[in-house]
Amino acid sequence: MVSEPVKVQSISELEDFYGIADPWGFEHNPEDKKRKEILLSEIPDRKYERVLDIGCGNGFITRDLPGREIIGADISSTAVGHARKYESPRLRFVCASIFDLPKCTEGTFDLVLITGVLYPQYIGRSYNFIYPIVESLLRENGILVSVHIDDWYSGRFPFLLLNELHYPYREYIHRLEVYVR
Repeated sequence: MVSEPVKVQSISELEDFYGIADPWGFEHNPEDKKRKEILLSEIPDRKYERVLDIGCGNGFITRDLPGREIIGADISSTAVGHARKYESPRLRFVCASIFDLPKCTEGTFDLVLITGVLYPQYIGRSYNFIYPIVESLLRENGILVSVHIDDWYSGRFPFLLLNELHYPYREYIHRLEVYVR
């Protein structure tokens, strides 16, 4: 059986999309503020030294993550440019695809967040490549939080699932998963 080709969104399309600072309307949408509250409340309460937010966009979630050193990464240099206005001694942003992160970041992380990235329009059918990449970035006993639209993402990470939560988000259902490596 031959599967249909997947159209992967181009970098130029992403750059055009992020031509405005908040193309999703996160900053002023009550549903997004609630989504952020839910996500932050589900992160296990522990001390995090190093944190990585994969697919950080303009930094809407990243800037409120716990941790001594927080790195937000996004493939769009325009999105990262918007996010950089929030940089501080503990928070910085890098332009990198998920496939390049092991080369762009040193060491491993106590907490890795991946939100809205693992869709075919962004990664094609690369799930089998993504899981070892995330594993290489996450410390032993580190926490992974994965949040995606349930209908658009059916994968599971090969770690111990601590919690799974489904909640309404806009016209979708989000699936939030918390794993420990």
